[in-house]
Amino acid sequence: MLPSSIFDAGNGQKRGIASVMISTALRNAIVSGVLPADQPLPQSELASGFGTSIIPVREALKQLEAEGLVMFMPNRGAMVTGMTEEDIIEYSEIRASLEEMAARHAVSRMSRVDLARIEDAYDAFVQGAAQATGRHRSGELNRAFHNAIYAAAQRPRLLEMIDDLHIRLNRYIRSHLEIAGRKEATDIEHEAIMQACRRHDADEVARLTKQHILEAANISVQVIRGHMAAP
Repeated sequence: MLPSSIFDAGNGQKRGIASVMISTALRNAIVSGVLPADQPLPQSELASGFGTSIIPVREALKQLEAEGLVMFMPNRGAMVTGMTEEDIIEYSEIRASLEEMAARHAVSRMSRVDLARIEDAYDAFVQGAAQATGRHRSGELNRAFHNAIYAAAQRPRLLEMIDDLHIRLNRYIRSHLEIAGRKEATDIEHEAIMQACRRHDADEVARLTKQHILEAANISVQVIRGHMAAP
């Protein structure tokens, strides 16, 4: 049976709106861990819970399949996808390379207004993540800081690819925030990136960004491995 909390987004929406509402609710539930890997997603149960027909449910699941969060299995229907350690590392390496590229392009175009937005996003992470309850909010603030940098790149297709990878990886890469002292280490890494932005040192911002992403991914894999080994 599916958790009742995923149906809180509302019922009785028109078909087009309903499919978006359902995909958003399921995406959030998957990313936050409410719906774990291999969780079956029966279309009839989803339709009943959301108060819709099967059609918008099917449309929502197809959208999540395109995002790599859901897969359709023969004779089993839709279910939440999972990733192996190798998948997480490979996707993280691709993501790190793309974000390294975005960071370099961003610094080369960065204006004073862009820098002010980056500083605001940094302050929000330092202050907000310290007060946040759970990894989800901290992850959102972390992502907002990096996106504030990449926005200056003015490379929409590159940013779409980064966002796609972030959606696929988000539920796994946030695990590094469980490590004691990791929040403080992340603050230091973010500040180094921000200071390099202030100096308009594109190579340093790119290097620090790639290093930051790969370090977080490696730590997250270690956390996941520890959870799997725990009795």
